[in-house]
Amino acid sequence: MDRFTRWKKSLHSTSQKLYHASQDILKWSILAVLVGVSVGFGVAAALKALEFAIGTFHFWHQEAYYYLPLVLAISGYSLWRYFPQGLADGTEEIVRATIYKDKSFNFWKMALKQITIFFTLLFQGSAGKEAPAAQMGAYFSSLLSPLFRIDEKERIILIITGTSAGFAVVLGSPIAAGFFALEALFAGKILYRVLVPAFISSFIAYWSMQILDVEYIYHPVSVGLVPSFWELLNVIKVVIAGLVFGFVAYGVILAMHAADRLAKTPWLHPLLKGLLGGVALVAIAEYFGQIYLGLGLEMIDLSFENIELAWYTPLLKIFTTFLTLGFGGSGGFVTPIFFIGATIGNVVAHLLDANVALFAALGFVSLLSGATNAPIAATILAAELFGVEVAHFAAVTSIISYLISSQKSVFSPEILETIEHKFNRHLR
Repeated sequence: MDRFTRWKKSLHSTSQKLYHASQDILKWSILAVLVGVSVGFGVAAALKALEFAIGTFHFWHQEAYYYLPLVLAISGYSLWRYFPQGLADGTEEIVRATIYKDKSFNFWKMALKQITIFFTLLFQGSAGKEAPAAQMGAYFSSLLSPLFRIDEKERIILIITGTSAGFAVVLGSPIAAGFFALEALFAGKILYRVLVPAFISSFIAYWSMQILDVEYIYHPVSVGLVPSFWELLNVIKVVIAGLVFGFVAYGVILAMHAADRLAKTPWLHPLLKGLLGGVALVAIAEYFGQIYLGLGLEMIDLSFENIELAWYTPLLKIFTTFLTLGFGGSGGFVTPIFFIGATIGNVVAHLLDANVALFAALGFVSLLSGATNAPIAATILAAELFGVEVAHFAAVTSIISYLISSQKSVFSPEILETIEHKFNRHLR
């Protein structure tokens, strides 16, 4: 009888656990769909409008960068006056504000940040479009949280879900987006309970992006390796490339941290700062060409071709991004990182007599890994954008880049620590 009682209690306990687990999964699946739809279509529509505005404006004004001194001055002054924490990239600050329910952060500050990003990119400032995607993802999901009457822990999960959806729209890779949000912004801890809604919202957002036909980078790469002794040389080349990517990623981190400090320093008035930075960007565009300004998607595509790029191409992109974000412009780090990674991959491929498309793809994802502490997301991103064959090598170069860059990040370490504190407190 005792054995039967123990068996009955064990069965009851197990059934209760299965019931609560199933209930939790169903609940978050429904919430993730709602977040994915709202964030997916919202961010996709915003990015589509940005694409249209850039394409139309540049058709009539091919030298829009002449206005950068004025744009950076107004953008920098506006943020310095009304939202100084949002200067430069500002993504991690907005995520922090939504997690902590910071009452000083409101709709008008969010709108101001998006407007400054829009005009920075419209006038060919060197920055990325992933920042508004992640920022809107975090903000939209935080607005939904009061509707569902969820607690503090569940609110954090909801914001991670929204941020993942935002990244999925701009990256075009739903699985990598879920991992990237956790690795890059949320303490790097992979919690499977969080991944379920993150993946679902990312898939929904990805489909929204496809429906609205948002542009993203996609380059299937055929490696074409034949198993033989000589293929060991390719492994050695990949290791060398991983070391180079790591050193460059570390340089990007230093440059972006310097840009963040410069953007927020009080020793130079933001109007003068914007004018100086804008003039420098115009001078670079006049001397070296416009390819180092704007999103740089054309140069990323060119990096995969069997064309030898100048060795200084990635260095100039680092410098123009530093000037844009450090002197008053707004935008993200990630698109410039893709530019720098793909171009340095092209340069390394020609130096090592390697497959150009393969090494451009490896640079593309490995710079992201080293500069944002996201080796798992980078490896998955390689599989989703370039193919499984590339992912085999990307796993090696991404980890090497991550280790060489001293496990630092382009995002502000102070703000990431506050996010990590909240994350660890509620989601252990």
